[in-house]
Amino acid sequence: MSVSEKSGSLLYVIGISLIAALGGFLFGFDMTVVSGTLPFLEKVFTLSGASLGWAVSSCILACIFGAASAGKLADVFGRKKVLIVTAVLFSISAVGAGWAHSFNAFILYRFLGGLAIGAASGVAPIYVAETAPTRLRGRFVSFYQLAIVVGILVSYYSNYFLLRTGDDAWRWMFTAGVFPAALFFGLLFLVPETPRWLVKSGRVDEAMKVLARIDGETYARGELAVIQQTLQVRKGKLSDLLKPRMLRIVIIGSLLGIFSQISGANAVFLYAPKIFAQAGAGLQDSLFQTSLIGLINFFCTFIPILLVERVGRRPLLIAGVTVMTVVMSWLTWLFHVHATGLPVLVAVLAYIAAYCSSIACLTWVILSEIFPNRIRGEAMSIANLSLWTANYVLLQTFPMIEARYGITSAFGAYAVICGFILVFVWKYIPETKGKSLEEIELQLVGLPEKESWS
Repeated sequence: MSVSEKSGSLLYVIGISLIAALGGFLFGFDMTVVSGTLPFLEKVFTLSGASLGWAVSSCILACIFGAASAGKLADVFGRKKVLIVTAVLFSISAVGAGWAHSFNAFILYRFLGGLAIGAASGVAPIYVAETAPTRLRGRFVSFYQLAIVVGILVSYYSNYFLLRTGDDAWRWMFTAGVFPAALFFGLLFLVPETPRWLVKSGRVDEAMKVLARIDGETYARGELAVIQQTLQVRKGKLSDLLKPRMLRIVIIGSLLGIFSQISGANAVFLYAPKIFAQAGAGLQDSLFQTSLIGLINFFCTFIPILLVERVGRRPLLIAGVTVMTVVMSWLTWLFHVHATGLPVLVAVLAYIAAYCSSIACLTWVILSEIFPNRIRGEAMSIANLSLWTANYVLLQTFPMIEARYGITSAFGAYAVICGFILVFVWKYIPETKGKSLEEIELQLVGLPEKESWS
């Protein structure tokens, strides 16, 4: 397809962004598919409560290691090659976990899947951010969060329909993941490496061709000049992360990742039936109400996709976290007065709606944007590692807090945390709408030390 001076191929950009977003789909699918298999695993492997918990959390623990290593590997070998490896790991995990004949083997394959989730969660958003044109970057990175949500929904429905296959239903539930993983693997060979990594690796002519196909020759020449300017000093080193202005951005990015997890949303997602049961719902009602959370999660993810390039990152974050703080405070009060039924359901759904409309999606957008070109991989690894560690801690501590101090105390703590997040976003998160990655870098790193970028 020919490329004009003014514009490249929008369909081309959409295509490669959607292919990269398949990493998010597999993230959501592989993370939640285990939920439908737990009764089978408990019976087949004769698991205790602790072992059953390990069957779930081993994948999350592996995400931490995947997140920690993926950024550096992506800087050395390229974003595309790392994504190809994650596709292979997703495939091996799906088949291996599904047909494991010992609990240790099952844990090994789930661990491989966790490595893939952690790696994909860091590299896929970077790939999209480094490829998409500036005017569409936020929207395209938002597709990654939508892909995660779709993966979660598909895993629920896949488990439901495969339940009818008999005693080996759990094996087919896991194995189903090999089909999107194989599709991801094949499609990745159709997409290019990101132009910024190509420039960083000295492959300028290839980068120029990719940029031209993305948004035209005029865009390509201007973008290439700016990329080269930000990379002309030298390639980044790990020690660069310790320089004051760099370290400041890494800390802010890491805190954003942590806050996105410890706000309490993942506890609601994972323990929703238990939460609704404490509000007086029976088993059937609690499962139905939990399904509503999935639907709210899906539909509200479209809000940042539609508004992120119009309204901006900061306004959406501030509005969303404000609602989260108010609603979580309300939910705490409802449990304190032992409210039941509809008020609790409405509060939970409102909280999830605010979360999915703001910080759930925009965390990935902002993390993919704020780190400078030469340290983006290492910095993203640190932020991603912080995010997954916080997620693991949240999921481990919620039942402990609830058992010892009550669910009111747990939600009260999350309400306070949401308040801290609001202050943090207001004070430290910059607006990046309409700016190229290099302009963002100049804004955050290129200013003199005495100037503020908030």
